[in-house]
Amino acid sequence: MMTTTRSARAVRLTWVLVLPVLAGCAGGQEVTTKSLGNARRLWDRAGIRDYDLEWTSSGLRSSRYRVAVRGGRVESIESIYQGRAYSVHPADPGYYGVEGLFLTIEEELAQLQTATPFGQAKGTKAVLRFTPDPQLGYPRSYRRDVLGTPQALAIDVTRFVPRSGGGG
Repeated sequence: MMTTTRSARAVRLTWVLVLPVLAGCAGGQEVTTKSLGNARRLWDRAGIRDYDLEWTSSGLRSSRYRVAVRGGRVESIESIYQGRAYSVHPADPGYYGVEGLFLTIEEELAQLQTATPFGQAKGTKAVLRFTPDPQLGYPRSYRRDVLGTPQALAIDVTRFVPRSGGGG
């Protein structure tokens, strides 16, 4: 009968703790200036200025939004809570459309270059990944994991419907 050494148990425990984090970040591609630029160029080429969008965010807070964009401007935002829609009027509604999703990801990428990325000590490891739509370029999903903290963020586009007259 073989006995398990303390170091073998520690290695196993490390893998048990690390694998779920890695699995959460395994999808999509690394967020870089180049990968974001490629996705944004695809989105700009698609020329879609009228669309309906639904997306969710989860992490420290979970939310679901239904957004109408017309002429490239966010026209309306509804927060969906327990199956009911509530009209919301944030100070900067632009963050709720596709352009805002790109801006959010770009700002998160810029956090890595600050003295305290995501409020943590310099050198803190953060994994940023996103999945752009292969035809239209908009971010279908985004994941942020700041290792060793509860600061994970997930954004998922659950519905994207281009509207006629939107150039796409």
